[in-house]
Amino acid sequence: MNTRLYQKPGSPEPKEAPGRIAAEKDNTLNWFVMEIFHVEEQEDGNVILTNRFGSPMQVCEDGGLWSMRPGEGTPFRMEVVKDGQAAAVELAKGKEAVVLALGCNSMINAKEEVDRGTIELPPAQRRLMEAVYQVNRNVVLVLFSNYPYAIGWAKENLPAIVWSATGAQDMGTAMAETLFGQNDPAGRLNMTWYQEDGQLPDIDDYDIIKGGRTYRYFEGEALYPFGYGLSYARFAYSDLKVAVTDGGNLRVAFRVENTGDCAGDEVAQVYGIAPASRVKKPLRQLLGFKRLKGMQPGESRLVELTVDREEFRFYDVISRKLMVEEGRYRIFAGPSSAAEALSAWADLPGQKTGRRDTAEKTAADHYDGYENIVLTEGHFGFTAATVKDASGKAALCYRDCLIHREASEIVLHLKSEKGCSAKVFVDGSQAAHWEGDTATYERAGFPPMDEKARREAQERRAGWKPIYADVCLPLDRDALEGKEGKAVEIRIELTGDVRLCYFRIRKGQAGR
Repeated sequence: MNTRLYQKPGSPEPKEAPGRIAAEKDNTLNWFVMEIFHVEEQEDGNVILTNRFGSPMQVCEDGGLWSMRPGEGTPFRMEVVKDGQAAAVELAKGKEAVVLALGCNSMINAKEEVDRGTIELPPAQRRLMEAVYQVNRNVVLVLFSNYPYAIGWAKENLPAIVWSATGAQDMGTAMAETLFGQNDPAGRLNMTWYQEDGQLPDIDDYDIIKGGRTYRYFEGEALYPFGYGLSYARFAYSDLKVAVTDGGNLRVAFRVENTGDCAGDEVAQVYGIAPASRVKKPLRQLLGFKRLKGMQPGESRLVELTVDREEFRFYDVISRKLMVEEGRYRIFAGPSSAAEALSAWADLPGQKTGRRDTAEKTAADHYDGYENIVLTEGHFGFTAATVKDASGKAALCYRDCLIHREASEIVLHLKSEKGCSAKVFVDGSQAAHWEGDTATYERAGFPPMDEKARREAQERRAGWKPIYADVCLPLDRDALEGKEGKAVEIRIELTGDVRLCYFRIRKGQAGR
């Protein structure tokens, strides 16, 4: 859509002009693009222009456009000179097919420094796509982008979608050759395409395991899965064989046949699924792939891959080292992470995950699961776990914990200035509870004080600064009944102002 901007009559002149705006380059081939204007619609129908940093623009007496302080932008009114959407709709009427190119500008809104607020198509592009479709149902969507889009409507309604990343010097020619069948589109998605924003956690949440992101941990239904891609040919998989070598590696072999009517490429992929254990493992993980180029109709090829067992390594928070867990692994081959054309089992040698000796210090940040927790600087070289949202409840989960016989108290090494609460659960049963702060905390078990001694203690504590302390809590014997010497789950729930570094369980030392 071509538009013309006019300064609103009567706009006040600026009181100061921090910087005049001018185009420095003839194009946008630069990492930092300064010549960007954002158009922000106002309630009165006018618009405000803001620069790359969000500062409003203002027209000055000399006719120049200046970057001003927030709230001092010049109002403009927008007049439509040419309606590009209407022109596209008119062009699409009565045509045999329509090629509609949408996507992003790789130099402006598809870089590491630019975060999107949504994975949906820009509203103008969505409106254009739907408007063209209303007059011509044979629309081929050509999507140029450096990231996934939520294009569920296009998937349901359009007969064909071709996606390409940007950046190639001859990108346009290559796409034209693909559309006219001069080469086979044999690319594969290198990331998961989600259906909507609601399938993703907060953009600042980098924990892909907890947030369930990527093909490795996403449990929902993807719009297009990792490794997905079609071509003009069709392929069939058969005769999968998986063997464990003397060194513990995997030897995988299977056949791929072109069952289509034209030549094409196939990207055969192999994935592995680890056995369930204390540790949350990926739902699937890519172990290898092989591109089979130029397969003719009816041609069959043998695919052979050797997979190093170290591909299954993970960090064990108990032993504090990378390890491969022994067990039975499921191996499958197919055209994507969601298409298990063939599968087989393999028994891999490895190590057993350890158990936590709760008599020793268990670091707070070496958990198996958590809720509403952030990590920060701790004490004695430990990293502390603190409540992310102070108004909510946080929790830390530790599995495969061994509680020794005669254990009667849990020690929480923590710091609290404004007060907090801590609850300890053993296999779901509450075993200990404490509320307080470490400025006034006193270990239970000391002889009771008379009124004078109590007042003197309160006066002393009034000037104390909160420090880290070993908060010792007696354990409920009923909660431990029958669990001594067995592997149990310990859950610590925290609220308020608290930094927890570690815990341990021991025989009570009251009075010490």
